[in-house]
Amino acid sequence: MGKEKWLAAGYRHFALHGPKDLSINKISIEIGSSRASFYHHFGETDIFIDELLAMHWNMSESFITAGVEHCKNLLPDLYNLLAEYSIPLQFNLQLFQNRNVPNFNLLFIKSYTAIANALELNPSYPGVYDLWVTVGEAWYSRLDPNDLSASTMQQHASEILQTITRLKNSKLYLSLNRIA
Repeated sequence: MGKEKWLAAGYRHFALHGPKDLSINKISIEIGSSRASFYHHFGETDIFIDELLAMHWNMSESFITAGVEHCKNLLPDLYNLLAEYSIPLQFNLQLFQNRNVPNFNLLFIKSYTAIANALELNPSYPGVYDLWVTVGEAWYSRLDPNDLSASTMQQHASEILQTITRLKNSKLYLSLNRIA
C-alpha cells in the first residue's frame, strides 16, 4: 500500500509543481512515510518519475475513454471533461512546459496523438492533424493552472480558432498560398 501512496502524492506534486520542484521530502511528510520507504519502493528518483509517467499514460487512456463516451460535441463537452480531469491536465501541462526532456516530450506527443485519434482527427490527413497540433500548442501555452475552468479553457480555444480563421481569410495568407 505504501507504494500507491507515494505514486498518488507524487503524481499530484508533479502536476502542481513540475519535475524541478518534485520533493521527496515534502511528499514523505505529506503521506507520513520515511525517505527509506521511498528508496525501498523506487530505488531512485528517475525510477519514480518513470512510474509517474506510466501512471499519467493510464490517466490519459481513462480520459480518452471518458471523452469517447461523453464528448458528443467538441465545444463545450471536451472542456467540461478537461475541467473534471484538472490534475491530469496540469500533469500534461508540465510535460508540455518541460518538453526539452525527451521522455516528457514523447509522452506529451503520445497522449496528444491518442486524443486526436479518439476524436477521429486522422493523423494520416496532415492538414487536420497539423491544425490540431498547432491549436493545441497555442492552447497549452495559454493555460493558467489557477484557472482551469471549462469556460476559460473553451474561451482560449475559441480565440485561437478565431485567430486562425482571420489569418486564413487575410490577404497575407492568400499571398503566402501563392508563393507555396
